[in-house]
Amino acid sequence: MEQNVWGSVVPAITDDPENAHLKELLRACEAHPDFEVVEFLRIEGDPNFLAIVVDAGDGTVAPANSAGIHRRERLALTFRPDCEMPVEVRALRKDFPATLHQNAVGPGQPRSLCLYELSWSTVERGWTPQTHLRQVLRWLEKTADGTLHAADQALEQLFYTTGEQVVVPAELSRAKAEDVVALRLTRVVQAGRRATMIVERAAVAASALPDFDLLQITVAPIAHLPIQSPPHTLGEIQERLQAMGTSLFPGLLDAMRSRGLSGIALAPSHPPRRVLLLASIPRLIDGQVLRTDVRGFILEIDLARLGLALGVLQQLDSAKPAFSFQYLPPDKPPSEPQDDRWRDYTLYPVDVRFSPDRAMARWMSGVSEADAMFHGVLAGTGALGSVLAELWSREGWGHWDLVDHDTLDPHNPIRHIASFREVGQFKAELVRQRIDSLLDTPLTDATAIVARANALGNAELDAAIKRASLLVDATTTVDVPRDLAERDGPRIASAFFTPSGLSAVLLLEDAQRAIRVSSLEAQYYRALLKEPWGRAHLEASQLVRTGAGCRDRSLILSNELVQLHAAQLARRIRRGVAVQSAQICVWTLNDDTGAITCNHVAPAATCSMHLGNWQVRWDEELEHQLERARRAAFPAETGGVLVGVVDQKLRTIHLVDGWTAPLDSQADESGFTRGKLNVLETLEECQRLTQRMVSYVGEWHSHPRGLSNTPSVLDAALLATLTMQLSADGIPAVMAIAGENGLGISLGEMR
Repeated sequence: MEQNVWGSVVPAITDDPENAHLKELLRACEAHPDFEVVEFLRIEGDPNFLAIVVDAGDGTVAPANSAGIHRRERLALTFRPDCEMPVEVRALRKDFPATLHQNAVGPGQPRSLCLYELSWSTVERGWTPQTHLRQVLRWLEKTADGTLHAADQALEQLFYTTGEQVVVPAELSRAKAEDVVALRLTRVVQAGRRATMIVERAAVAASALPDFDLLQITVAPIAHLPIQSPPHTLGEIQERLQAMGTSLFPGLLDAMRSRGLSGIALAPSHPPRRVLLLASIPRLIDGQVLRTDVRGFILEIDLARLGLALGVLQQLDSAKPAFSFQYLPPDKPPSEPQDDRWRDYTLYPVDVRFSPDRAMARWMSGVSEADAMFHGVLAGTGALGSVLAELWSREGWGHWDLVDHDTLDPHNPIRHIASFREVGQFKAELVRQRIDSLLDTPLTDATAIVARANALGNAELDAAIKRASLLVDATTTVDVPRDLAERDGPRIASAFFTPSGLSAVLLLEDAQRAIRVSSLEAQYYRALLKEPWGRAHLEASQLVRTGAGCRDRSLILSNELVQLHAAQLARRIRRGVAVQSAQICVWTLNDDTGAITCNHVAPAATCSMHLGNWQVRWDEELEHQLERARRAAFPAETGGVLVGVVDQKLRTIHLVDGWTAPLDSQADESGFTRGKLNVLETLEECQRLTQRMVSYVGEWHSHPRGLSNTPSVLDAALLATLTMQLSADGIPAVMAIAGENGLGISLGEMR
């Protein structure tokens, strides 16, 4: 059996420090029954290194297996601490087969077994000489029986990597031959010794670099084959491809012929002009195309001279461009070159990487295409909105129109994705530019709208809202969600931080918008007033002045909290819209432990009544709450204070809560008089907890069993008194009566 001559024989492994691991490996071989030490080699290198030559085999390799692995193989084991993967195993048999899972080696060198998928920094944590020998035997056994490459494992690449790379549009990995787009090399990025070439679509890219011409071809499909050593000439590529069952031709000739129709000028010898050849290679499994590999090769020749050598171009005048040969029917152009001049042109392979487009972003983020292909409006592109926009764009989720009237203030970059260099520009436009630059496929059907998100009559905004299926309010205002709740349009999600930055809130309408975000706001306030988490929920942190104006104020709020809550809200909104029902969620951070608690408030259906110039709204849970209090007081009547949210601009009153009767109240079967004990203190606390969003709006009381909610004469007199009292603040008075037929609402207003 003929063996490769690799290095020279030496008598022993020396005791030098760099050979310590190799000596351990030698002792493991000597103790292992399936490894027989044959000799030791010194291999010329930079620096030189030593190898242990062994005959290895444990009897698990089947004789005459289709892979060509022998029952005992002669191997060279090395350990080179200065290498990226220090441990290496070479197969010394000259006719050792080219199999899957081998490493790249130089011309004429013994084949190298690829034993480990992980990096050495991970492997070395559990590596021992004994486990290494076991891995060698496993590689031989599994390669021999064809199970080393798992059925669900990805197809191996065709050629070993080279270190230099070219980045191409992601659709090349999915495109059919006839769909491959025209490309253009736009820039080269040099980082140390590593060069990265960026290739973009010709339709969107700037002019090509002066020292590269791009040539694209697609070859016939190739099945699963062992990785090949990189070719060094155009002829070697053809030989490798032919061995794989495919060819450069006629694809290369067709591509050159197409480029030459308009003429190609010969490049001067200095500076040299080269060709970047991108070959799309469909890969087969069980006869089906699983994916398309794109391999890159840089040819040390300009495009015109390559075309002349291939016999595709002709040049009648040396001072003029070369053009493609023209063939008239019935003549057809040749499918292969007519001579071999092209074979000796040198080249070097480059690794091809795919740019991240929206499809790749969705795939890598676990976002389904069906859930992501919608138009949305993001209202507010400040600290929260800008992060939401960036997160969703990196996931390829949604086509977002961005709406904001504000500009970037000098202090904003502390919590905004924009930079100080962009101060003074419109936030919506800045964020639009930012998210469009994140991926390879900027959205052409999404815009930045410089306007207030509740600007009625803005044609651009109205068009965006009309085509949207989701509107996310990140303005952290009360006016925008309330105004939008009054409009017909898409489902609304309102998201905001609390002033302390320790909590985040999501109010999400149901898919049919039966419960509008303004009703969810009122129900959120009721939960805040009743639940323990609400006691410090809206407490403000320290305010700071950011300018000379009265409104030039901001909060002490770290960007850590912005990022933390924005990520939570982004994911919860994305997952929440997949559910039809409405949601009220409050997340609170324990800043001592880092724990985040989530409180869900079950939304209730909205009830509404138009009274005079006002729309009074409440929810079924409030109605049930008052009915439970009514029944608990039987046979007497009961009642209490009614609090709610009054919006003078919209002329709406949202009833938030009806309190139980104070202890000093008087009640019997014929009437109810509400007491005063702790009422003022409780109202003050209500306003403090809700940042003065919820206030006194009137009174409620019950009617006994069998009586409806129709106001009595005494009720009418009470409403008149309430109306007079509340008119001092310019608001109407609400009286709610819980009766046998449900909740009745009356409104009193001074005119």
